[in-house]
Amino acid sequence: MAVDYNKDAQAIKHAVGGKDNVTRMFHCATRLRFYPKNKNLVDEDALNNIDIVKGVNWQGAQLQVIIGNDVGDIYDALCKIGMPNDDTDSSENTPAVNIDENLWNRIIDAITGCMTPLIPALTASGMIKVVLTLLTTFHVVSQTSMSYQIVSLIGDACFYFLPVLISVNAAKVFHVDHSLAMIIACIFESPVFIKLVTGKAPVALFGIPIFKYDYTYSVIPIILMVWLMSYITKFVKKITPEILKIIMEPTLIILISAPLALIIVGPIGGWLGNGLGTIVNFLSAKLGFILVGLLAGLFPFIVITGMHHTLTPIGLNAVATGGDTLIWVSQVCSNVAEGAATLAVALKTKDKKMKTLASAAGISALLGITEPALYGVTLKLKKPLYAACIGAAIGGVFGGLLQVTMYIPQNCLLAIPAFIGKKGMMNLAYGCIMILISFIATFIITLVFGFEDDGRKGNIATTGATNAAVNTTSTNSTSSQAKISDVKLVKPTTIDSPVSGKVEDITKVPDDIFAKKMMGDGVAIDPEDDNVYAPMDGTIVKVADTLHAITFLTDQGTQLIIHIGLDTVNLKGQYFTSHVKDGQHVNKGDLLLNFDSENIKKAGYNMIIPLVVLNTNDYNKIEPQNLGSEIKHGSKILELS
Repeated sequence: MAVDYNKDAQAIKHAVGGKDNVTRMFHCATRLRFYPKNKNLVDEDALNNIDIVKGVNWQGAQLQVIIGNDVGDIYDALCKIGMPNDDTDSSENTPAVNIDENLWNRIIDAITGCMTPLIPALTASGMIKVVLTLLTTFHVVSQTSMSYQIVSLIGDACFYFLPVLISVNAAKVFHVDHSLAMIIACIFESPVFIKLVTGKAPVALFGIPIFKYDYTYSVIPIILMVWLMSYITKFVKKITPEILKIIMEPTLIILISAPLALIIVGPIGGWLGNGLGTIVNFLSAKLGFILVGLLAGLFPFIVITGMHHTLTPIGLNAVATGGDTLIWVSQVCSNVAEGAATLAVALKTKDKKMKTLASAAGISALLGITEPALYGVTLKLKKPLYAACIGAAIGGVFGGLLQVTMYIPQNCLLAIPAFIGKKGMMNLAYGCIMILISFIATFIITLVFGFEDDGRKGNIATTGATNAAVNTTSTNSTSSQAKISDVKLVKPTTIDSPVSGKVEDITKVPDDIFAKKMMGDGVAIDPEDDNVYAPMDGTIVKVADTLHAITFLTDQGTQLIIHIGLDTVNLKGQYFTSHVKDGQHVNKGDLLLNFDSENIKKAGYNMIIPLVVLNTNDYNKIEPQNLGSEIKHGSKILELS
């Protein structure tokens, strides 16, 4: 069945507090990343209950919503409904540095934004080099042939011109003109400059010496330079006369940026890159194979913090300069182990929803996208996560002992061709054995450890859109929802009206969340008085913190939401008085809530009251009664069968 991305996007928008609560939205390979203005308007419970969402994580001021393979589609759907994003430009839409967001998180975000869009190009280039290795291994072409040189050129282009590719993404992250950022990268890559720095004569600009450094294959120098250009751009805009901006702005930006890049920033970035490489080599020399196992075992926790993106430049540099024996190798072990643990859960669980999720997430993890497995399965169940760490560590130790080397940047089962390179076919064999060890060890350990299966837990199920509507202004603390064990849904039943008034078709409600039945089917009432009563005998599951909505579970198992007015969450409880509390059992006709309709209307809000059946899918038919008629509370309003 096709995924309704528009429905999920609407639910996510409401759960993060609406588009007005978001200053910026972007995404990486698996996560939506939001910068909310007010954290208290974000409803994590609502997000977690949206089917497409695999988990939620905070990094400083940044909200990460883990989606998985569909992240690009859901991002596009969010953009279409007006969520602020990187393509809506401008500094006005870009948040100033948030004091709640620490420097380390900003660095990680920058690296993520610069590197993640390059994954397809890096993968393609790496696979082309694998093809080239196979062609020479089986003597299809010789290394001296013209065909070999052309295919090699195609495979090397991405790595050689890496600074240029990164500059485009960095310009987007730091809000710098793309073409100007690319000019600086092209200066680094210029054949004339490369000839100068590789020659014997000293290089200087107006007597100021330029450090000799070859920036091909480099990552950090161009990221640092484009970041600095964002400040140079602001400075130039301030000093440039309006009448000369079109000519002077770009010229001054380049004239200031280029010398700084060659004399100061480029060399600093080069030294940082070399320094990171030196540290990794030092640790490898001291810890040897243990370091590979340690990194593989800890990788899930590194992913949770987002720090795995900081390792990408180190891994790319290793691949570009002969092959990686640590960063990508440990990632392969970790991701394969994560997939194995998740598939073991899928095999063992009795929970149908978890079985479906774990099956899909396990395959996704084997293909390199681990967040659905990590946040949706292993982290929730805990013991499978520990099993994945142990299995990955075992595979990593094996890979470290035999110095398994990867020649293209890859982090999953597709890495098998990446083992083909200078070390010959034995390296391929060792790499495949390392993957098998990581998978088999984790799978067995997960089954032995076991986990707490949620298959027999019968808590009330509410949709993400529901929770978004009820809790839009709630804090992030866990709500005191009533625990309803083993309620057997769905007997034919009728629902009575909680309010007096005129019965309306829910599709006519001027809010797509209700009109398009995103939360479920139901009916609407235009109220004639200011009282809300219990429609049936049942339990108050949740009274919204802002008192504008009540989630209700009837004794027959029907899950309802009574939503008083549209967008009345913004009143923050003003004009509402509740007479019940969460978890309280009530009888049909008991007074639940009063509201001041006159003042609510004066404040500009529509007083229509949607009554929605949250567990709509548990019924074959939901039929409104007395449509268009004036009724009293307690009159039949829905028939469910």
